[in-house]
Amino acid sequence: MAGRSDNDQTSGLTTTFPAALAARSREAFTALLTEDVHWGGEHGGNECTNRAEAGHFYAGLIAAGRTLHITDVHGDDGTLTAKLRIASPDPEDSLKAVTVRLTLREGLIADIRELDPPPTIELLYFDDCPNHKTFLPHLRQLLKDHDIDAPVSLIRIGNDDDAQTHRFLGSPTLRVNGLDVEPAALDRDSYGLQCRRYATPDGLTGAPSDRWIRDALIDNPNLRTAIDAIHTGNLPSLRLVLTEHPDLATSRSVRHGGRNLLHMATDWPGHFPNVSAVISALVESGADPNTPTIGEQPETPLHWAASSGDLDALDALLDAGADINARGAVIAGGTALADATAFGQWAAARRLVERGAQSNLFEAAALGLVDRVQALLDTDDQTADNINSSFWGACYGGQLATAEILLDSGADINWSGYDGLTPLAAARRAEAPQLETWLDDHGATASNTN
Repeated sequence: MAGRSDNDQTSGLTTTFPAALAARSREAFTALLTEDVHWGGEHGGNECTNRAEAGHFYAGLIAAGRTLHITDVHGDDGTLTAKLRIASPDPEDSLKAVTVRLTLREGLIADIRELDPPPTIELLYFDDCPNHKTFLPHLRQLLKDHDIDAPVSLIRIGNDDDAQTHRFLGSPTLRVNGLDVEPAALDRDSYGLQCRRYATPDGLTGAPSDRWIRDALIDNPNLRTAIDAIHTGNLPSLRLVLTEHPDLATSRSVRHGGRNLLHMATDWPGHFPNVSAVISALVESGADPNTPTIGEQPETPLHWAASSGDLDALDALLDAGADINARGAVIAGGTALADATAFGQWAAARRLVERGAQSNLFEAAALGLVDRVQALLDTDDQTADNINSSFWGACYGGQLATAEILLDSGADINWSGYDGLTPLAAARRAEAPQLETWLDDHGATASNTN
């Protein structure tokens, strides 16, 4: 009886949910949601955790002229899978098509989750190495066995310049969503025309292991267990899975963009339960607190803890040997202090300074470090742009004392910074009335306020 009831509820929503979207009504949409519905956040986007938030977000989409259409709805046993097409009135915005999974509870939608898009799979090779010819049919069979419907793009590497351009570690190289499926490859740069040898659990081979390929394409259940334990603060579960699978602590996850488990522990929004003990357990198991992410901004876990203002994680990482001045921030490739300051995480920024972080002129100005600002102005050859941006930073941080010093050093009182804000507008955003009054008295304008 319970199964038939679930299927009846699912079947009903295959028609009512598309109809609710077609009505473009907040009330029609939210009537189908549980009070504690969860929607979004999977890929760094907006996240709603209750009906009111979901309704507000949906109303915002409608107000912006976006239209949502559900097609190809399929359901069974309490879940719906559907294709969602999002269109914008802006002709420069391309139509977005995503697959969503709706999880039901008592006939209402309790979870709206965007599923991962089909992966991009690339096989890089060069003609003089035959290994890719035997590996390709094996790869296609592996994809078929796991119902992965994605084409394999063949990329021929013709010369040494191609090898450098494509970061080619040898033939065959398999990449999923742009990352090499061999976790250890993420830290290598021995590019060139060569046959590749893989140190797999089964010994040296001429092709990547099936396990690496599966882990890059499908959630590794052991990794999933570790991540869930990290995010819930379940230390016994985490210790058990690390004991049974010690490689989890030291490896990067290709499926998760080359991150390690310490990145999972400090990922946005941070502040996970029991995070200090979790970080200690990971480091004790071999995790390196200085492992950077892959890409243009090689942020360490400390950068991420600073960005979310997670003091417990920040202290635990520093106690475990994290380099407080490691570079790679999203802000000008700077340190964790750059991230904390730029994102207004003042408590984290001050903690970093207390624990010995070096500060540049902008950071010192934003934190009101008068002696440090004066020392940098006295000893360094500061450019006009640096003085202007640091003056803006002082106003962004609500710091009158350092703003006065920088204005006396020639700062432009109406220099526009982030979001097009003038220093006066930045001070208003910082809710610093004394600083606002001082800026007004010196002729500042807020004409660029958003």
